[in-house]
Amino acid sequence: MKFDYRPDVDGLRAIAVIAVILFHFGVPGFPGGFVGVDIFFVISGYLITRLLTAEGGLSLIEFYGRRIRRILPAMLAMICFSLAAGWFLLLPGDYASLGRSAAYSSFGLGNYYFLWNTGYFDREATLLPLLHLWSLGVEEQFYLVWPVLLLTANRLAGGRRLLIAAVIGIVVLASFSIALHLVAVDPKQAFYAPFSRAWELALGGLLVFAPVITRRPVVDGLGFIGLFLIGLSAIHLSPSDPFPGTNALAPVIGAALLIWPRSPSAITVALSSVPMRFIGKISYSLYLWHWPILVFFRHYAGGAIPTSVEAAALITLSIVVASLSWRFVEEPVRRLRAIPLKAIPVGVATALIISWSGNAISDAGGFAERVSKGALSMRSLDIMWDWPCPQTVNIPELGVTYCAFGAPWGTAKHHGILWGDSHADHLAPLLDIVGQRKDTAFFLYEPCPAALGENIYRKFPEVPNYKDRCASMRKAAVDMLRRRPDIDVVVLAGAWSGLQFTDLVAVDGHRADKVSLLREGLETLLPKIAAANRRIALVAPTPGPAEDLTSCAVNKESNLIRRRCSTEMNNKWITSVRGPITAALKSLAAENNLFFVDPGSGMCPNDHCTTYVNGEFIYRDGSHLRRNLAPATNDVLARMMGLYPVLAVGNTQSRISAAASD
Repeated sequence: MKFDYRPDVDGLRAIAVIAVILFHFGVPGFPGGFVGVDIFFVISGYLITRLLTAEGGLSLIEFYGRRIRRILPAMLAMICFSLAAGWFLLLPGDYASLGRSAAYSSFGLGNYYFLWNTGYFDREATLLPLLHLWSLGVEEQFYLVWPVLLLTANRLAGGRRLLIAAVIGIVVLASFSIALHLVAVDPKQAFYAPFSRAWELALGGLLVFAPVITRRPVVDGLGFIGLFLIGLSAIHLSPSDPFPGTNALAPVIGAALLIWPRSPSAITVALSSVPMRFIGKISYSLYLWHWPILVFFRHYAGGAIPTSVEAAALITLSIVVASLSWRFVEEPVRRLRAIPLKAIPVGVATALIISWSGNAISDAGGFAERVSKGALSMRSLDIMWDWPCPQTVNIPELGVTYCAFGAPWGTAKHHGILWGDSHADHLAPLLDIVGQRKDTAFFLYEPCPAALGENIYRKFPEVPNYKDRCASMRKAAVDMLRRRPDIDVVVLAGAWSGLQFTDLVAVDGHRADKVSLLREGLETLLPKIAAANRRIALVAPTPGPAEDLTSCAVNKESNLIRRRCSTEMNNKWITSVRGPITAALKSLAAENNLFFVDPGSGMCPNDHCTTYVNGEFIYRDGSHLRRNLAPATNDVLARMMGLYPVLAVGNTQSRISAAASD
C-alpha cells in the first residue's frame, strides 16, 4: 500500500526534534522546546490513522508487524548501547535504575516506570539515560488501542467517514478533559499517562477526515498561524507551567494546522527543503540517541551541564549517530518484506531478551563490584539516604506511629519533636547521637515545615493537597503540644534556603518577600507551642552545594570513567543564599528567647564550607546531608553544627548555638 509522500510532514518532524534538542541542551530562548514531543504525537496520530483508514487498509496483524519494524530496531539498539555504556560510567545504584527502566521501556512501558520511579528523592530526572522513552511508551500504548477503536467505529458507522470522525472527536474531548483534571490534581500522572495525552494523537487522526484546503490565502494563513503557535509555545512555555492541559493547546493546534491536507504553499515549500527533509527523516533516531549521549556525558562530567562548545559537539555527534542509525538500522529493517507473523514474534523475542538483561542488571544491584569499596557507601541516592529507624513510638494525640531516636522513648528524661521537611530528616541521625548522650528521645514529624499551614502556604502542584495537608499537620501538632507538657524539646528545621525561592503565599493575600513570609509563618506558631520548661530551637539552613558534588566525590573513590572535578563548594554563593533567611531566623529566635542553631557557623569557618568530615563526603545531593554516615562522623558533625548546646541541661545563659561543643 502506497501513500502520497508528504515532504512537509518530514519538515515538521524536523521542527519537533530540533525544538526538543534545543530544550534538552539548554539553548537560551527555548524553555518550552519540550512541546516538540507534542508535535510528534500529532504527526503520529495523523499518519497512523491515514494508514488504518485507507481503502484496502491493513489488517491488525499487518499493522502491528509494521509498527514493530518501525519502532523496535533503533530503540532496542539504543537501549543496548546504554546498558553497555552504563557499565563504564554509572554508579551501581544508577546502573540498577537504568536496567529496570530498560526492562520497562523495551515493552513500551517507560512512561509508567518514570511515573512510578521519579520524584523528590530519586536521581535527578535529567540524569536518567532512558527518560525520553516515556513518550514512546505513550505512543505504543496508543497503537495498541487505536486500531481496535477505529475498526469498531468503522463497523458501527457502516464505513461513513463523518460518523468515524465524530467518534474520534469524542475521544479528543474525553482525553482532553482527563488532561485538564489530572493537571489540577496530579500533574505528574497528567504528564506521563496515556489517557491525558491521547487527545493529541487523536486530533492528528481527526485530520485524516478534514477537507483538503485549496484556497491559497487560507492555506498560507493557516500555515503561518501554525508556525506562530509552535514558536510561541517553544519560547514562552517553561517546565514549571502546568502541562499538558490548556498550555498544550497552542503547540498541538499549531501542528494540526501545518498537517491539515492542503495545496502547496510557501510554508510547505520551506518545510519540504532538503535540510528539513533530511532532519525529518532521521528525526526518530535523532530523538532516540541525543538524550543518552547528553546524559552519559553529564555522568562523565560529574553531573555538570555541558558548555556551549561541548553542547555543539554533542549535538553534532548526535546527528552523526542518528544518521548511521537511520541508514544502517531503520531503513534496512523497514525495507524488509517480512511476513507480519514472523516480524511480531521476532520483535517480541528481541525485546524480551533485552528486558531480561535490564532486569538482571537491576536484580544484581548494578554490579557493585565494578566500583571500589570506598565508593560503595555512595553508590546510590537510596543508599546515601538509608538510615534504619532505631525505634518507633505511638503518639496517641496524633493517632500515628512515628520514627523515634535518641534515648529510649520509654525511659528518657526528656522528650522532643523534630518538626520539618526533608531537612529535618537529614538531622535525625545527628540528633540520635546527641539524644543518646543527653538522655533525650525525639520523634520525627514531617513532611511539612512548621512555617507552613496556617497563615502562610506554598503552592506546590506537584504534591496533591499539599496546602491542606500542611494545615492539618500544623493544627494537629499544636493541639498535641498543648496537651503534652512532657514533650519539652521542640526542634524546628526546614529547607529554608530553598523555600525562599518557592511560590509562598499569605492566606490574607498581603504581599511580602519570601523570607518575611517564612518568618511570619513561624512567628504565629511560636506562642501556640510555648510552654513552661519547654525548649524551642530554630535550626537555620544547612549549607548545601546546590549542585551535584556527590558524583565528583564518588569519582575520586571509584574506578569509573569520569572527568577530573572538584568537591569544593561555591562559598560566596552559599553565603549570599543563606544570609537573608538565617538573619531572619536569628532575629526571630532572639525576640522570642529561643535557641538558635546556625550550622553554617561551624560548617563554614572563615567562609569556607567543608564537604568532608572524618574523611567522609557528607552530602547526598545539592542540599541534603547523607544519612548513612558513620556514627563518629555524625557526632563530629553534630558538634560542628552546634546541636549539643540545645540539649545541655541548665544552658540558659546563651540561647545562640554556633559550633559549640558540650
